[in-house]
Amino acid sequence: MKNRNLYLLAICMCGCMSMLGQTGKVKVIKSFASTYGDCQSLPKTIISAAITCMASSQVKPNQENSQINYIVKGQVDGLDGKMLYMSDYDNNKTIDSTLVANGSFQFKGSYERPAYVRIENGRNYANCILDSLVVIDFDTHLPSFGSNITNKFLELISEEQKIQDELDKFAVELRSHGFEQPELGEIYSHLFDKLRPKRLQLYKQAIADNPNGIGEYAVRLFGGFFGLAPEEWDEMYESMPIYLKDQSLIDHFNKKFTTLRNAMPGKPFIDFDAKTVDGKDVKLSDYVGKGKYVLLDFWASWCGPCKQEAEETLRPLYEKYKDDDRFMILGVVTWDSHDRTMEALQNLKYPWPQIIDTGQTPMELYGFSGIPMIILIGPDGTILERELRGSRLTSTIDAILNPAKSKII
Repeated sequence: MKNRNLYLLAICMCGCMSMLGQTGKVKVIKSFASTYGDCQSLPKTIISAAITCMASSQVKPNQENSQINYIVKGQVDGLDGKMLYMSDYDNNKTIDSTLVANGSFQFKGSYERPAYVRIENGRNYANCILDSLVVIDFDTHLPSFGSNITNKFLELISEEQKIQDELDKFAVELRSHGFEQPELGEIYSHLFDKLRPKRLQLYKQAIADNPNGIGEYAVRLFGGFFGLAPEEWDEMYESMPIYLKDQSLIDHFNKKFTTLRNAMPGKPFIDFDAKTVDGKDVKLSDYVGKGKYVLLDFWASWCGPCKQEAEETLRPLYEKYKDDDRFMILGVVTWDSHDRTMEALQNLKYPWPQIIDTGQTPMELYGFSGIPMIILIGPDGTILERELRGSRLTSTIDAILNPAKSKII
């Protein structure tokens, strides 16, 4: 009887564990060891549980972990005699390759799941979800049509584009009424914030409804959304299909938001190494936590919005408070080469100090993936604000240094 019950429990575990990620499997094993380690007796309901678990572990087509037989085809100009490669976005694995002939190509095969993939040769690329039929349009970098999963993917992109079109239309109307930067950017930003819940809900629904490549695509958009708080990610993660939790991208976002929690307002600044423009080794701690408000401007020579923010917001702010000993701006060049940095600094002639050659370390420590990123550090080294831009940046500094005449927007 003991062996028979153990056998039934093993069946149940195998059925259930096929639905779990690695973390879930470890929990089941530990639970089994602690609960039935002696195997003296097992409840009769184990038979029912085994049947239930086995039934629930049956995978439906195009759902969790289901293998997909795919055909991905289309036309592309200028690549005759060259190879196109298909790779899995989540693990960068090359799935397939094919030769372009007479302007046409076709991938045909099977893969472990209906993944979100990239097809490319040099600058020619397109993104799609593996499906029984996908027809690629390299002009749009997307499918033009296909089978069921592809059609749902295109519906999601269409809904996403409607929100973006609303923003773009509003920007055109503002320009037609004479609005220019920085006012244009600030009004646009307010509309962006207003539409934020609509966009995030679109991604959430896509993640919940699609345990396949569509969900993989949507979770990329959700996790990478500008200004997403760790609490918002945690809530999404808890309700996320198990299939998606096993993706390496999820590990990336979990680490990102864990890091972000340590670099939110109220937390102490995080130190890192850098160099001055003249090659001297320095640390961030040589500048912050010394009794001044320090505005950290993370930027790079290749970043157009960084340079625009510097000219439209930082330079006027510097001129306004350059003689105030309570405040300083510190440029932090990140994700850039030394030569390009030095050339840019020579041309831009920023009057505030710069530290350079930091690589991507600040991004990893402070939990951001896009620039410009502007963070305000208090006199004692506490992070006060982050993601400051435009008039909000100016009004924040004004409220601190000149509170009698200021009001935070």
